[in-house]
Amino acid sequence: MLAIEVNFLTGRFVATAHNDRESGEWPPHPARFYSALVATWAESGEDTVEREALEWLEALPAPALVTPDAVPRKVVSHFVPVNDASIIGGAWYERRSRSLDDLRDQFETELELSGGELTKKVEGVRAKIDKLLDVDDQVTKTGNTSPNSAIALLPDGRGKQERHFPSVTLEEPIVTYVWPQAHPPDAIKTALNGLLERVTRLGHSSSLVSCRFVEDPPAPNYVTGSGDLVLRCTASGQLAALKQRFEQHRAVKPRSLPFTAVRYREAAEVPSDGEPLLRPDTAGDWIVFEFLVQSRRIPSSRVVEIASTMRAAVMAYAQDPIPEGLSGHQVRGAPSRLPHVAFLPLPYVGHEHADSRIMGVSVSLPASLDEQSRRATLRAIGLWERERGADSLALTFGKKGELRLVRRPGLSDLATLRPGSWHRASHQWATATPIALPTHPGPLAKGSAASRSKAWERAEQAVRRACENVGLPEPAEVEVSLQPFVRGARPAADFPAFRQRGRDGTPVARRLVHAAITFHDLVQGPLVLGAGRFLGLGLMRPLSDPVSSANPSEGSNG
Repeated sequence: MLAIEVNFLTGRFVATAHNDRESGEWPPHPARFYSALVATWAESGEDTVEREALEWLEALPAPALVTPDAVPRKVVSHFVPVNDASIIGGAWYERRSRSLDDLRDQFETELELSGGELTKKVEGVRAKIDKLLDVDDQVTKTGNTSPNSAIALLPDGRGKQERHFPSVTLEEPIVTYVWPQAHPPDAIKTALNGLLERVTRLGHSSSLVSCRFVEDPPAPNYVTGSGDLVLRCTASGQLAALKQRFEQHRAVKPRSLPFTAVRYREAAEVPSDGEPLLRPDTAGDWIVFEFLVQSRRIPSSRVVEIASTMRAAVMAYAQDPIPEGLSGHQVRGAPSRLPHVAFLPLPYVGHEHADSRIMGVSVSLPASLDEQSRRATLRAIGLWERERGADSLALTFGKKGELRLVRRPGLSDLATLRPGSWHRASHQWATATPIALPTHPGPLAKGSAASRSKAWERAEQAVRRACENVGLPEPAEVEVSLQPFVRGARPAADFPAFRQRGRDGTPVARRLVHAAITFHDLVQGPLVLGAGRFLGLGLMRPLSDPVSSANPSEGSNG
């Protein structure tokens, strides 16, 4: 195995996406990393052994990637003075450039005809090249230069050019490229190690890095396959292609990176040592819609309102008769007893700077959904996009305004909108939005200590039953609280009352609580629990470490 770790020293990766100048690249494409190695090699004199190492590396299959969660910075326009302001007209530069290209071609031809000998004719052509490269007279002889042209050389007088510097902030500043089947010879590995030690940046010059080999990398979270993420990778001949492109642009003209497009997918969890992997009946496919930047201002406390509006938008384009798997109701109007389509707003939680804003919505299709309901859902979404325009979708809230959104077929730059953030297998889960308990446990914050204790026990048992209601075994541990267990999540009290029809048809308010749950076996997400699980309540986040309530003294069962 070959694994190379890239440590981003500033905690940020600054690079522009190759197909969108206003978007940042994430994750760092393997071809970009390879180009950083080539640039380091070229700046150091093009060592022959290192060249062999680069040609060996370029021919490997596309690597797997270990990447952290990353948060994109809002892109704003910067207007900077142009670097090439000159008192000399552009036509002069263009004529001079064409003449130089012609003379260089002539020099190579004459040198080849002379068999490598520096004949008078060859020397004459070289003298003409040197003369064209000598531009001292353009600087020392002012002639009749206009003062306005000279002032344009000063920073205040230069024209301004719009620039964007998109970047992402990494939760952990390390990205690792892994070639599982690669075993480099000692000479190749030594040469590559020398290059890695000299690489200083990846992407923009402000994106400083240090690189090294690692012997025991973490499990990759992106692997090659039939996924929606397309990354630029290398193939045999990449080094030669880079040198050819450089001869064309000479670091002056517009340039493009040669690459081989490779599809990636998020790596599925593979239990170690044959450990069982459980899946709730909420697990399945997600169709993710991303809110546009100006619409990412709604707190997670409004998940039910947003989910209901999203459901209404999709249902408006569903063709009659609407199947039970999409509507969530039986023919006579009773709630469906089968897993059906859920509408799940996705809040920004679980990270250092998380603030619970809703970043988008997922239409969740459980794996057990019948084919008729699946087709009806996809057809309704397609009709919505066709009529409104794929880039003009909106959720309307009357006088409250609207939220604009767009379907995200590939992996989003936002970790919150990547299915892997919610689908990852884990023993431990915690609520991003509170669970609506199917039965009321009684007062949790009033009455005697004994009555409160019994109420918290009933709440815990209700969470255990909620797990069984989605096809999971009883958890090993359950902790409930009115305060969140996940950074950035909102307290249960921030959410409006969630009401459902009771057995007698009258609305019943469901008690909302946060929960941290530990299962004996690995559970594959997405996991959504409770009476509001089809409208965004009870959305669980997979965890890696034990958690405790943000404020255990306020509404915790201890």
